Amino acid sequence: MNLTITGATGQLGTKITEAAIKCFSPAEIVLSVRNPQKAAHFAEEGVTVRKADYNNMQEMTEAFRNTDVLVYIPSTSFPNTVRIAEFENAVEAAEKAEVSQFIFAGFIADHENNPFKMSPFFGYAPRRLASSKLNYSLIRDAMYADPLAAYLPELLDRGRLLYPAGEGKISFISRDDIAHAIVQLVSRPELYGGRYTLTGEKAYSMDELAQILSRVGGSPIRYTPMTPEEFASTYDEPQGFGEVLASLYAAAGKNLMAEVTQDYGRLTGDKPEELEGFLVREFSKGHK
Repeated sequence: MNLTITGATGQLGTKITEAAIKCFSPAEIVLSVRNPQKAAHFAEEGVTVRKADYNNMQEMTEAFRNTDVLVYIPSTSFPNTVRIAEFENAVEAAEKAEVSQFIFAGFIADHENNPFKMSPFFGYAPRRLASSKLNYSLIRDAMYADPLAAYLPELLDRGRLLYPAGEGKISFISRDDIAHAIVQLVSRPELYGGRYTLTGEKAYSMDELAQILSRVGGSPIRYTPMTPEEFASTYDEPQGFGEVLASLYAAAGKNLMAEVTQDYGRLTGDKPEELEGFLVREFSKGHK
């Protein structure tokens, strides 16, 4: 088994790499990264690190040589046209390198009617793979739970949950659980070719989420949302990102972020970590 992971120094990529090292020999793992220096600690563990920028098809083609399974993690580039161009390069490079199985790490906000401003990319990628020469599997992640723990001190200071999601619900899953599920998929060829939506076991209304955050933080937090415009202005860093983020909660308001599936169990034979328990552990790390 020769496994290549792109974007391996990002937040999700790092988790997937760490999970892969526990499951496979380091000699079987290649990290395709823009800046090899950021992956030096993985190289010290025996993992091969290759330089490959998403905008350089030749670099990616060389990085993907002799790959049995490629895990592709999209960049955080915006607008959609940038990510699409990067993905085009990756697909063509994978075809040239004759990658055997392409696993796309996507997002649940890929619906035709989804107002999330990055939704067009996530809708495009599966269709592009379907028209390629590649064998592929699709992963659709629910909302990351991880940022909630980092965001909690601000929410405690404000005493309010601000998301402009109305009556909508959101399902969450941690990056650790996503990484575990993806590595399990890599190790189980009989499951290749599927479409897997990784979520927690329930979706939460914003009132329910506020109650959980209150218990974790030990202080009352109430759901009193900002308007989409106010939210976009408050969290506009980098410039233009606030509007993108607000559009994600507009999608939640339409209950397009509320999917709940059993796919995590199909891949792992286990249950995803419950949201409150995850937040208790993560929040306590910064407050010991």
